[in-house]
Amino acid sequence: MLVLAIMFTFNANAMLGAKSNYKWWKDPQIAGELNLSKDQANSIDRIFSSYKKRILMYRKQLKNSEIMLKKELRNPNAKKEDVLQLIDGIEDTKAAYTRTKVEMFLKVKDVLTPEQEATLHEIKLRFKPYHR
Repeated sequence: MLVLAIMFTFNANAMLGAKSNYKWWKDPQIAGELNLSKDQANSIDRIFSSYKKRILMYRKQLKNSEIMLKKELRNPNAKKEDVLQLIDGIEDTKAAYTRTKVEMFLKVKDVLTPEQEATLHEIKLRFKPYHR
């Protein structure tokens, strides 16, 4: 049970460490490579802004749940049911967090042309080794 809990904690940490606040569409190099118009950049900015509060809320919930899980795992009187309930809560929050980020991405995807979307995917692949 402890190993499973540590795995969930590690996954939450990995998610919390992600740079979800990086505004790549405002980066001159990326925007230039994508040939992003000002209207597209403004649309993406509005989309990002509309999701930012929810994303930050889920990140905060994950961090707080992780702290509670660690505390409960250190508690010699911890009940299995309580630990499993905490893990279920963490998984529910992670699912909501992921769903929100994907919803945001899908809206951004609608702003981009198919060529821009393909280029953005290539850019993400280039930067992936730096975000592990």
